[in-house]
Amino acid sequence: MTPEEYLVVEARIKKEAENLERLEKELERLGLFPEVRASKVGGFALSDSAACRIVGSILHDYYVAVENIFKVVATRLDKSILAGEQWHRELLEQMTLEVQGVRPALLSPEAAAGLDRLRAFRHVFRNVYGFNLSPEKIKELLLELPRTSALLKRDLSRFAGRIRESLLR
Repeated sequence: MTPEEYLVVEARIKKEAENLERLEKELERLGLFPEVRASKVGGFALSDSAACRIVGSILHDYYVAVENIFKVVATRLDKSILAGEQWHRELLEQMTLEVQGVRPALLSPEAAAGLDRLRAFRHVFRNVYGFNLSPEKIKELLLELPRTSALLKRDLSRFAGRIRESLLR
């Protein structure tokens, strides 16, 4: 990989990391990040299906931004495009792998575990009616999000540092 190719990857990752920050700020404005302080969202109790739809949409978008990072790494660095029913899960797993001679692992097992719960929720959010969303599951994800976010940011920083280091050799 040339330095120029990596700089494109880095710029794309940075763009999605900014999207993650925007989503965290949106949750913060709602009183839901980095801790859950609010009892209502948009005038709806957190247990109301309308609040679940609002917060669920933000959590869905959060994982979409994370997955966009994974897709950039998979297509630009790994030269690998996944397909099939399980490609979302496989893509997440792929990011925990060090690809010898290509790239270090993007994610630690701890970050991957938290992100896997968001991935599973994204799947549910896209495939069930909003009135079937679980307020308890959403609150659980909100409570886990600060740790998952911190682990992801740490891993992204390590990844960028290790790639840059290998390019300078």
